[in-house]
Amino acid sequence: MRINEKTFIHITRAENFKSNVIAAFLLVDLNKKTVTKNALIPAVLRRGTQNLQTMKDISIKMNEMYGAVFDASTDKIGDKQSIQLYISPIDNAYALEGEDLLGESLQFIYDVIFHPKLENGVFDAEYVAGEKETLRELIKGKINNKASYANFRCLEEMLGDDPYALYKYGNEADLNEITPENLYEQYQHLLKTAEIHFYISGNVDSESVKAFFLDKFERQDGPFEESIRTKKAKIGFEEEKQIIENMDVVQGKLVLGYDVDLPIGTDSLYKVLVYNAILGSSSNSKLFQNVREKASLAYTIRSSYLKHKGILLLSAGIEADKYDKALELIKVQVDDMKNGNFTDEDIQDAKVFLENLFLSCLDDQTTLIELDIGQFVAGIEDSVEEMVKKIHMVSREDIIEVGNQVKLATTYYLRGEM
Repeated sequence: MRINEKTFIHITRAENFKSNVIAAFLLVDLNKKTVTKNALIPAVLRRGTQNLQTMKDISIKMNEMYGAVFDASTDKIGDKQSIQLYISPIDNAYALEGEDLLGESLQFIYDVIFHPKLENGVFDAEYVAGEKETLRELIKGKINNKASYANFRCLEEMLGDDPYALYKYGNEADLNEITPENLYEQYQHLLKTAEIHFYISGNVDSESVKAFFLDKFERQDGPFEESIRTKKAKIGFEEEKQIIENMDVVQGKLVLGYDVDLPIGTDSLYKVLVYNAILGSSSNSKLFQNVREKASLAYTIRSSYLKHKGILLLSAGIEADKYDKALELIKVQVDDMKNGNFTDEDIQDAKVFLENLFLSCLDDQTTLIELDIGQFVAGIEDSVEEMVKKIHMVSREDIIEVGNQVKLATTYYLRGEM
C-alpha cells in the first residue's frame, strides 16, 4: 500500500510465527557527500526518543514488552543507502495481560524515526560523540576481515565513480567534520527526501495497521512518478584491470570481478542465478569441486551475483605459490560455462539448491522482509513461489547465453608482504 509519494506500507500476514516483525527502511541515493552522515544517523536515533531518552529507558521498555528486540543499522541496496530499524515483539495473542504489543511497537518505531531525543534543538552532543567513535571503529575495521576487504577493494577498483563502490559506513575523514548541528540538518533533509518503507510481518490485523499509518501520514492519491531504483553498473574501462596489493596476510585473497552484460531485473535474473549456482555459489559447483576439492588450489572459493548492479564476483582464498595455477583453473571453469561444458545433472542440482534457498526465506520473517526490499529496489515484483517457478523454467541455452555475456573486468589479489 502506498500512502503518498514517499511512504509505503508492506503487510505480510504470517500466522505460523509467535512473534511479529516491524521494520522501517529509509532509502536515499548513495552519495559520497552524505554516506557517512547517513550511516551515523541510525546509531544516534537508537540512543533515545523524546519519551524514552536513554538506552536504559529503551531497554526497560523492551523488557516490559516481554523481551522485544530492537536494532538499527545502515546498509546499501544497489544505488540506495538504507537506514534500517527493526523491532520484534511477541504476538498480541501471547501477551499475559492483553497488551497491544503491536500497537506499542508501531508507535515506538515511529517515535525513533520522527521524535528523537534532542538537546537545544539538535541531536544530543554526547550521543553523537559516542556513536562517532563507534562508527570510526567500524570504518577502520573493514580491513580486519580480509575476504570482505578484498571483495570491497575489487569492487572499488572495478566501479570507480559508481555509487555502489562506496563503503556503507562512509569514511573517516568525513566523520571528523560531523557535529550535532550538521548531523541534525542532514537528518531533516533525510526525512524530506527518503522513501520510507514500513514492513509488518506476523499474525496482524491489516486494517488496524493501515489505520495507524493513515493517522500519522497525509494520504495522497496517485499516479506517482516511479523513481529509478538502481542502475546497471557501468565499467569505465575496456581492458581488464589487474590490481595486486601487499599486506600482512597468511592466506592470499583472489577476487575476480566480472561484468554480466545483460539488463538487470526479472528478464535476466533467474538465468544468471542458475548460471552462478552451477559455477560457484553451491557446494556442488564447478569451482568448489574442481578448484578446491580435486586440485586443492583454494582453501575457500565461491561466486556471488550482485543482482542490483549486474556484477559477478568470484572469490578465493589461496596460497601465494598457487596463484597462477588457481587463476588458470578458475578461468577454465568460466570458459566451460560459456561453452556449455556442464551436465543436465548440474542444472538440476543448481535449481534444487536455489529452490531450497528461496523457500528457506519463508521460515524467517526478517529474511523475507530483506528479500522483499531488495526485490523492490531491483524493480522485481515476484513472490518466492514465482521465483521458484521461474528458476525451473531456465534452459541450458539460457545458461550458455549468460556465459557468453560474462566478461572479466578486474582481477584483484591481496597477498602477503614480498
